[in-house]
Amino acid sequence: MTLQRQGYARLLYALLNCTLLGVGSIDTLYGAEKPELTRLFPSGGQVGTEVEVEATGKFPVWPIQAWSDTDLIRWSFEAISGKLKANIDASAKPGLHWLRLYHSNGATSVRPFLVSDAPEQIEAEPNNRVAEANPIASLPFSVHGVLGKRGDVDMVAASLSAGQRLVATVDSSNLLRSPMDASLQLLDANGFVVAENLDHFGLDPCLEFLAPQDGKYFVRVFGFPKTPDSTIAFGGGADWIYRLRLQSGSDSFPDPETASQIPSEAKVLMMEPDSAAIRDDAMTIELPASICGTLSQTGQQGFLRFRAIAGQQYRIQLLARELGSDLDATVAILDSQGKQLSQQDDVGSQRDPDLKWKAPSNGEYFIEVKDFHQAGGSGFRFVLLVNQILPDFKLSIPNDLVQATIGKEAEIQVKLERESEFKGDIVVAIEGVPEGFDCPEVKSIHGSDTEKKVTLRFKGKVPFQGPVRISGKAAELRDAVRYAGTDDAKPVWLSSTVE
Repeated sequence: MTLQRQGYARLLYALLNCTLLGVGSIDTLYGAEKPELTRLFPSGGQVGTEVEVEATGKFPVWPIQAWSDTDLIRWSFEAISGKLKANIDASAKPGLHWLRLYHSNGATSVRPFLVSDAPEQIEAEPNNRVAEANPIASLPFSVHGVLGKRGDVDMVAASLSAGQRLVATVDSSNLLRSPMDASLQLLDANGFVVAENLDHFGLDPCLEFLAPQDGKYFVRVFGFPKTPDSTIAFGGGADWIYRLRLQSGSDSFPDPETASQIPSEAKVLMMEPDSAAIRDDAMTIELPASICGTLSQTGQQGFLRFRAIAGQQYRIQLLARELGSDLDATVAILDSQGKQLSQQDDVGSQRDPDLKWKAPSNGEYFIEVKDFHQAGGSGFRFVLLVNQILPDFKLSIPNDLVQATIGKEAEIQVKLERESEFKGDIVVAIEGVPEGFDCPEVKSIHGSDTEKKVTLRFKGKVPFQGPVRISGKAAELRDAVRYAGTDDAKPVWLSSTVE
């Protein structure tokens, strides 16, 4: 090729690059496939550190773009496809966060990323046997692992002092959406099982152990399929990921990892472990109230006294198993004479009571809390939330990823739940879309076919990838705005692409 032709080639290449920059990235022009993200490993990291993370899935374009629900986790991409780095700010909030990868022609499902304030490491294979157990230097500590194949077992070793309490928790099915039903065992120095647990946070196990003497102890993790099949052996697979949290136990409740689930509007009151055990000694509360308590004795009950208004609805929500307590709670409403008016144990698959009750008359009433099996102890702790149910509404949508094609009408089904006989009109809309989208509002009218469900229809003329919000506004509630969420509280994303 002559120098002149080489010059023309360079000029053409430069013009092509300019054109691509003007109309969008090269993946848009060539119709790249939508990306898929099936696993992040490790599935979290410690505050103030940078973590190398492997993303498993399908990435037609790399590097790709990343969205997180917090600016305190900054994501960067390595040259090798699937290799990322998470820079976790020292002020990042421990707990559950979200990551979504996207390019101009599609977005992945959102994946959980767990932030911790304890040191962490990744399990090292082989570690199936006591002699191969990964050593833990000190507590607290977290280990990220994967039961990578059928029959896999992972073990770590920790030294405990006499009288030291160990709390071991597996985060897998509940937070990481792993397809495993994990089991957790603690072995002594001779390899004998001294403690075990199968289900505590849903399918995820947690155990507490008070060391009788100084020595080395072994924590063993294995699992079975979340959806039972015909096999009876230990399961495994590339997506059987987990995080094992090891802590030196304390009396703090709830666990900081799950405390964010407790609403913060109410003033928190403490019920002393051996107080309010009979109705005459009931603790008096004013609403709204949030009460932390413990049923420390076998067969113990806890009583609270409050005043109710005739016709007013109330919600009595108890959090125990959801927060890692041993309490299998029941909640009852009693009148001033001790007669039971309403009672609840579990709510479907939810193992904690969530009772809604309408007061028949003005007066004094009691809330009774007890264990279904009449058990008790230091681990039988609870948080009780008591509120009036005022006229209001909630919105929900079935999926967190809304996909649309440019130039074609798309739909979002929005479910509405009206509380305490709310009868006002609700205006539902999409927020956060750019110019070039036709997104008319829709109205939910009480007594019509739109009372419980509406359909948002919209059409986009431009490509878009980004978070959006589905809002509801009611003039009767002084234009208060409520936002739709999914059942698992995932952030909503709109992916508008070419066909």
